[in-house]
Amino acid sequence: MQNAYGYVLQPELPVSPCVFSRSADVVLYLDLDGVVHHEKVLWHPRKGIYMSPYEAAGHSLFEWVPILESVLEPYPAVALVLSSTWCIRPGYSATLKRLPASLSARFIGGTYHKRVHGVDPWNLSMFRTTPRGVQIQEDAQRRKPRQWIALDDDLEGWPDSCRENLVACEGTTGLSNPVVQHELKEKLRGCHAGLSA
Repeated sequence: MQNAYGYVLQPELPVSPCVFSRSADVVLYLDLDGVVHHEKVLWHPRKGIYMSPYEAAGHSLFEWVPILESVLEPYPAVALVLSSTWCIRPGYSATLKRLPASLSARFIGGTYHKRVHGVDPWNLSMFRTTPRGVQIQEDAQRRKPRQWIALDDDLEGWPDSCRENLVACEGTTGLSNPVVQHELKEKLRGCHAGLSA
């Protein structure tokens, strides 16, 4: 089975017999808070997820998504994996519905998946307390992309072996920072060159 970008559903090495891992040659692990919008995001049982009117006044959810669309446009084969707490709440499918089709069509999964991590509170707590870099490293080991990059503002506990894959954001500026944009472009160019080498 393939999506609009031709990403193929591939069998996964056994975590559980029913688990499948979707992969691509190049994967971009995408955080949301502090990357595609300001980090000060709140959650309310009735309102859902919204931007803090006090700590992020003048900002809106997904305000820097057009920047990401522009940076990714020359690389139609780059797949996205959601590496954010949004995987858990509001959930992977609900999150994709809030993104433009140009991005949602690129997604092949998230770093949190009920079939891999389970749904009981203990497993969920273990996942939440695992450093983001370790979550991404473990996901990359399951998916086995030829090249991968992570765009994230959660910089604690990254394995040394993965630090060169990280494009680090500052939570209040995220992708609006030209330095971050330049680094992401350079890493995408390097991944593309690596595939054709």
